[in-house]
Amino acid sequence: MRRLRLYRQEVGDQFGELLRQTYDDVLQEPLPGRLLDLLERLERDATSLLQEARPSKIGEAAREPLMSLARRRSAVD
Repeated sequence: MRRLRLYRQEVGDQFGELLRQTYDDVLQEPLPGRLLDLLERLERDATSLLQEARPSKIGEAAREPLMSLARRRSAVD
């Protein structure tokens, strides 16, 4: 019984290591061009929405997260 538990633990550890390696490899891959295009379009739409928004349409509580996102994206660019 103890050997079975040790075996299961070893298999679980190996499986976890393989998952980590695979995940790390995926993180190193560049984003596909279509996804980058979509993100850029969404960013432009969000920016234009913020510029068109009037305080009477969108309250400051709802507008602030969008403004924060736009500021972060501008800082990255």
